[in-house]
Amino acid sequence: MTADNRLAASGQPSFLLVALGYIAAVLTATTVVIFLLYFWAGASDGLFQIFLVGLAYTLGCALPGFIVTVVLARVLQMRAWLFFVIAGGIDGPLSLVFFDRSLLYDTFVFMILAGGLAGGLAYWLIAYRRTGASA
Repeated sequence: MTADNRLAASGQPSFLLVALGYIAAVLTATTVVIFLLYFWAGASDGLFQIFLVGLAYTLGCALPGFIVTVVLARVLQMRAWLFFVIAGGIDGPLSLVFFDRSLLYDTFVFMILAGGLAGGLAYWLIAYRRTGASA
C-alpha cells in the first residue's frame, strides 16, 4: 500500500489508520501508567487487573479529547508529531477533570500526563509517520 492510498484527499490519514492509531495510543498510554505505578508508586498486586480496568477507562474517557484532536488536525492541516504529543498530554489530565475528579492527585496526574504524551506519539507513529508528515 502506498502513502497515497493511506491519505484522504486532505492529506490526512484514512479512518482505518485513525482507528488503529487510537487503539495504539490507548494501549501505550495505559502501559506507561501501569509501568509508572509499578516502579514509582510500588504497586505490584493485581497489575494485570489494574491494566484491564485502566485500558477500559482510558478507551472511553480519552475518546472525546481524541475526537477533538483529530478534528482540529484535519481543520488546521496539522501533521507534526509535536501537535499530537501535546494533545495527548492535555487529553489525559483533562479527561480526569471531566470524568473522575477523585483521581486528581499529584502523583497520578503526572503518570497520566506521561501516558498521554506517549499515547500521542504512538498515534502519530501509526497514523502519520509513513504519510510524509514532518518528523
